[in-house]
Amino acid sequence: MKIKFDAEIVGDYWTSCENRWNIELGKHRHKRLFMNPMAIGASLEEGYSQFENEHGSERLEGILAFILKTARFAMPLKEMIQSDFVCRRGLLRNISINKNSTTYISFYAVRHRGVIFLCEDKENDTPDKLRRAMYYSLKFEQLMTLPQTSKVTASKTHETKAVIQACLKKEGEEDVRIYYAAEIDCLNEAGSPVEFRTISKPLESGWDKNRTMAWYMHCFLANVKTVYVGERQRLCLRDIKSIDTENIYTHRTQPWDRESCIEHIFTTLTFVRHYMTQDGMALKFTAINGTNYVSTTEFGAYIVPENFLRHFPF
Repeated sequence: MKIKFDAEIVGDYWTSCENRWNIELGKHRHKRLFMNPMAIGASLEEGYSQFENEHGSERLEGILAFILKTARFAMPLKEMIQSDFVCRRGLLRNISINKNSTTYISFYAVRHRGVIFLCEDKENDTPDKLRRAMYYSLKFEQLMTLPQTSKVTASKTHETKAVIQACLKKEGEEDVRIYYAAEIDCLNEAGSPVEFRTISKPLESGWDKNRTMAWYMHCFLANVKTVYVGERQRLCLRDIKSIDTENIYTHRTQPWDRESCIEHIFTTLTFVRHYMTQDGMALKFTAINGTNYVSTTEFGAYIVPENFLRHFPF
């Protein structure tokens, strides 16, 4: 039975990477797309030696701060957000592609006030190859957005995010409602979100299964319609290409489909809800090639701190 996926953006915020509880509501701090004629030939390696990787340091602070800032007095948490789960887009993307991926993912779940909060368990030691790839994309973004900066090293001092409310429906089964945050790289001239990616080969020859799944689902979950791809030759930016997100799906060369990815989100979160039956529970879940495992954990307070819960007595 096909699963229906509906999602809408319900808010936006800016957050400081030094203190992710420090947020500003609205779109006014979003970066803007800049078709930079000086970007071609630029070194994407420039400044890498000073790069401090923040990968994996964020939990749920930003979206929890957003919930606090938009809360209505005396309204129960679940009634206010109209959702069963709170998480970040990256976890949903990784869940969606897990069945067709060669890697596993682990995430923590804690339940409070009838809502299940999910937080991915990321390794602190990022492999150098992945770390460099992350930096090249960040450097490409720096070159292609306004305001421009005089800093040589590309870094994330702040982030802008959209808050999305989604509902997955399957006939005969309970709906899965999700409240999640998705980082927005920048907005184009029409005010629509844009994603940046880099690739070390011509785009036309780069449509392997893992790349198309990850790129497509990442954009799909945030309703991003356009991706700017920086083709690099060794360390230098060789070309810039714009591609519609749906064309990524069209160009997939190996068998996978969007519907199975969406269904895997539904199946996995239904599995989580089955185990998370009482407030105060905290469990760790691991997904390996579409098979889910569960274990105990003591990281509940690590995900949702008490200072957040005090604002929602029920």
